[in-house]
Amino acid sequence: MNKNPVRTGQCNMCGECCRKLRITSVLSHILDQHGTMEEAKTYYSYRGIRLAETNKKTDRVLMEIDVPCSKLTQDNKCLLHVHVHETPEIKPFICRRYPWYVDDQEDCGYSFEVSTK
Repeated sequence: MNKNPVRTGQCNMCGECCRKLRITSVLSHILDQHGTMEEAKTYYSYRGIRLAETNKKTDRVLMEIDVPCSKLTQDNKCLLHVHVHETPEIKPFICRRYPWYVDDQEDCGYSFEVSTK
C-alpha cells in the first residue's frame, strides 16, 4: 500500500501559488547555521522571508517570499497557460507540477488523498 499522498482536483485559479516564491531548504543545515528555529525565523524575517513549514521527518523547511509571478494576470490567470497546449515546455516545470505536497493554500482546488492501492 502506497502511503504517499496523491494529488486530486484541479486548479481553481485562486492565484495564491503564483503570489509567493516558495523555496525548499534543508532543516538540519538551517539549524547548524542558526542554532534554533527561533533564531532562523528572526534572521530570515529581516529579509522578508517566512519559514512557513518545517518537517523534521523529511528534514525540510519551506521558505516563502512575497514575490508575485510576472505572468500572473489581475484575474489570476497565467499568461503562459494559453500557449501550454501547443508547447507545454513554455510553462516552467515547477508550475506544471505544483502543488506536489499538502501545503497551506486554503482556497486551492487541489487536495491530497492517501492511496489505498
